[in-house]
Amino acid sequence: MKLKTLALLCSSAICSVAFAGNVEIYGAVDEYVAVNATGGEWKTAIKSGGLSASHWGLKGTEDLGNGVEVFFNLDNAFLADNGSATFGNDGKAFSREANVGVRGKYGQLSFGRQYTPHFLVFAMFDPTELSLGSSDSPYFFPGSAAVTGQDGNLVRADNSLMYVLPTPFGLTNFFYVALGEHTNAAGTQDSNSKGNIYNYAAKFDHGNFSIMGSYLFRKFSPSGQPESWNNQYLNFAASYDFGFTKPVIQFTKKFSSDEKKSDDFWMAQLGTATPLWGGKWMVSGSYLKNQTQDKADAWSLGTKYAYPLSKRTRLYGGVEAVFNDDNAGYAIEAGPDSSLHFNFSGETAYGIPKNLLGKNSVEFFVGINHQF
Repeated sequence: MKLKTLALLCSSAICSVAFAGNVEIYGAVDEYVAVNATGGEWKTAIKSGGLSASHWGLKGTEDLGNGVEVFFNLDNAFLADNGSATFGNDGKAFSREANVGVRGKYGQLSFGRQYTPHFLVFAMFDPTELSLGSSDSPYFFPGSAAVTGQDGNLVRADNSLMYVLPTPFGLTNFFYVALGEHTNAAGTQDSNSKGNIYNYAAKFDHGNFSIMGSYLFRKFSPSGQPESWNNQYLNFAASYDFGFTKPVIQFTKKFSSDEKKSDDFWMAQLGTATPLWGGKWMVSGSYLKNQTQDKADAWSLGTKYAYPLSKRTRLYGGVEAVFNDDNAGYAIEAGPDSSLHFNFSGETAYGIPKNLLGKNSVEFFVGINHQF
């Protein structure tokens, strides 16, 4: 009887909190089986995050009146195949997002750990949902010639401020600043500029047509080290929904002030998403040209099909391949919050694993994704 009463009290308390603060629990669980061949060596594994990251979060709002509301979002990724934290996120309670802000008719202002507008270009336009099967995904693993930056922090950044300003004529502006709060070898903050990210993006929507462009500047400096150099990224994407298919074109260019420490490159993608048999067929192809290192280019292809079993559950399957020059070693990735690629090695050259240099890779996969 006591246990029943306690359960009722706990249930009432949870409902009261959810009602008072308008708090929602959300997330996804995603697992897939993959068969991978890299340099002729075949491996099989069960992995996490093929169609989306496995993650859970809390988000909520409070209405302040006059069309203004306060909001927050706390989101954490995990690996569903073993229950562990995702790569590089040990110690973070909320690895994907942790922010609070206010929004109304004059736009949205938020603070905390947030996605960069640079990354949102990929997330909003990638025809294969920026996941396993996306031809862009091999170039997301951190490295000297990676679209996410040398340390991967161009996906999302800590200590950031973002202001999103929509307009009546379809143009949305994104203003983003993240403080690097750089520390020296002793662990003391020693700079107000090293590591800082400055990012502006604009997105224009008109009917079935969308286009987005981003410029990002970062004064990169490894933690605990005194040297720094400037990295700049231009990122553009456009799409048009014909109804029977939705083609996408995307282009990224990186400039570095010190090519001895960071490579210049450009990367381009073409792809489309097509409704088919009640689901969606997605296909894309990408090419990365390294403009600093010789024989360090790569190109990749990916396709997958996703079929909805319900509003919240999808089955998916596909294949992805990456072809490396002698000094390139890109691997097939599912995404920043998913299982690490096959044959991962910590020993690097040119910012990529040495054991993958010059090796081609192909991966077949099938999985299930459930949203809640």
